[in-house]
Amino acid sequence: MTGRLTGAVPDDPEIRRLLDPYRLPDGRPLPLFEALAHSRAALDDLRRATAACLGAPALDARTREIAVLRVCARAGAETEWAVHVRMFAAEAGLGEAEIQATAAPRDAFPWPARDALVIRLADEIHDDSTVSDALWAALSQACTAQEIVELLLVVTQYHKVACLTNALGLRRPAGTPRMPRPAHGAARDID
Repeated sequence: MTGRLTGAVPDDPEIRRLLDPYRLPDGRPLPLFEALAHSRAALDDLRRATAACLGAPALDARTREIAVLRVCARAGAETEWAVHVRMFAAEAGLGEAEIQATAAPRDAFPWPARDALVIRLADEIHDDSTVSDALWAALSQACTAQEIVELLLVVTQYHKVACLTNALGLRRPAGTPRMPRPAHGAARDID
């Protein structure tokens, strides 16, 4: 494991079993899951929340992954951004330009209207920990109530994930893509 925690994950068959579904294609455990395996309560919380986000029935993979990538980019959480690009971007149908645009200023890419709302939602939650009335009205026109709730679940959960990834100092796994840095500053400054 790479990051601020020292010491190996407990050599416990139950922990190994719990980590099995959370691995990169080459078999390495996902960095955040491996780090949180030091606390069974934290690992269980992450597993439940991840299942809820990835299984959100009203959201298609594209919408979910645009939200996740944008949240991670805004928070400067390259490790989680890279994991999601590696594991989910192709399934979500995201092209290279769209992937790169998740870390660019909001107006730097011609997002379709619904995707632009997802980007804006991730930005508002990141910046203000809430949703403006104007964005709520726009979301209400473009999404069902279930989609809005599930988007909020994804954005807030991955905001937490980004904070944990950064606080733990987790490094981007070898073989995963680098998150682009906007020309005008760090990923945390994009808008």
